[in-house]
Amino acid sequence: MEPLSARVVSDAVVYPVLRRREPESEHDILLMGVFDANGDYVERTVTDRRSGERGAPLPREEHAQTVDDEPIQAVYAGKLHMHFGHFILESAARLWWAAAHPDVEIVWTAEHDWQDESFRPWQREILDILGVRNPIRFITRPTRFRTLHVPDIGYRYDDWIHPDHARFLAQHRGPSAEPGRRLWLSRGAIDSGIRDLGSDAAERHLRAAGWTVVNPERMSVREQLDQISRAEVIGGEEGSAFHAILLLADVGARRFEVVRRRGPEHRNFRTIGEARDVDQRFHSLAGERILHAEGRDVTKLSRSAVALLDALEVPRALPLAPRAGDRAAAAIARERKVQRLLEVGARTAFAAATSGARTVLVVSTRLEEDPRAYRALEGRVDELPLARYRELFVETPGTYDLIRIAGETAEEVLRDVDASAEFATADTVWVLDDDAAGREAAAALREREGTVVRHERAGGETAWTVARG
Repeated sequence: MEPLSARVVSDAVVYPVLRRREPESEHDILLMGVFDANGDYVERTVTDRRSGERGAPLPREEHAQTVDDEPIQAVYAGKLHMHFGHFILESAARLWWAAAHPDVEIVWTAEHDWQDESFRPWQREILDILGVRNPIRFITRPTRFRTLHVPDIGYRYDDWIHPDHARFLAQHRGPSAEPGRRLWLSRGAIDSGIRDLGSDAAERHLRAAGWTVVNPERMSVREQLDQISRAEVIGGEEGSAFHAILLLADVGARRFEVVRRRGPEHRNFRTIGEARDVDQRFHSLAGERILHAEGRDVTKLSRSAVALLDALEVPRALPLAPRAGDRAAAAIARERKVQRLLEVGARTAFAAATSGARTVLVVSTRLEEDPRAYRALEGRVDELPLARYRELFVETPGTYDLIRIAGETAEEVLRDVDASAEFATADTVWVLDDDAAGREAAAALREREGTVVRHERAGGETAWTVARG
């Protein structure tokens, strides 16, 4: 492979980015580029991509009549991206030359209407990791430079990276991998909804299984890299947090487990993985519901953590010890010879598993034990709010003889009592835990006309039962 090189353009004009959307097109065209003293386009100075939005030279008829003049030399860095992954892959693609010439000003071309004109702390930290100390300028107006250095790109989104550029990026030397350490890169704190909205349950179970769960966007770049470096297994939803591995000097002896958004994983993952010889596996999970999808922007919801735990080969945990409310609900179900039981908000699935009911369903965002703990409940555990479960996964609600409701507060209990009415018949009985939330909810329900509330003892425990009068 030919080594990377740089061209020199005299009296070069750098244009900011102007977005255009062609009719029927899914992505914007980025009009931009570098033009020489004759107004001719300098090849390979627009955004060069194999997917998504793409660059094109600004048409000559749209060239400015007047431009800002800067009688200095500079190095062209291409389009400025304010997104973590795109900054590493695209905005840093020409910095290999800049790092070797620290006195030459870097110019990034920005959106023509960009008002911020400042770097984020994480961007400055990435430059520091790469040893880039150059002065910086953002181009939002057409600007002429006496001498402009135009390096080759070291990374083409999304299918190619030059080995010299890969070596240039691999600067951070983190700590050694700790035997058995497993790390989950959570997307739970990102600003957008491009993630699995049901990830809280999965992350709770991963923590219980000994995984470390981190939110990369709440950490410095070096902290992110050190977390990855210390782990033997790194997992997470497909996203740009994984692109940070390009900055690590050593990624050997680590395995990466990536949950796809929808369909095949983005080709960037394959490109990076092959360049760094990464051991990585990709997973599409059963039980996901796509709520919104526009290109690579996907919002989805998993019904439970079961598919993820299986994909990550997390050993199935034993059931947890039941709580008083679990034992009471199970005993009441057995005494009444209940055939159909719905559990909402439970912390364990003990009552559902030991009730003797022929048909059981557990719907809970509070489940503390492994949702696979009871093999008899396979496919009968949904880790969602009851109303969301009903909205997304139930066409016609089935009915239950007994509905057990548990919650943190009386408001939660009352909300789920009302939401579960669709799953009830005239003879359905509700069971509430005999805790602070249950007692307060029972008192409120006693005030409702046509409702019979009793305090009962079963199996050595107490609970509240609610029926229609």
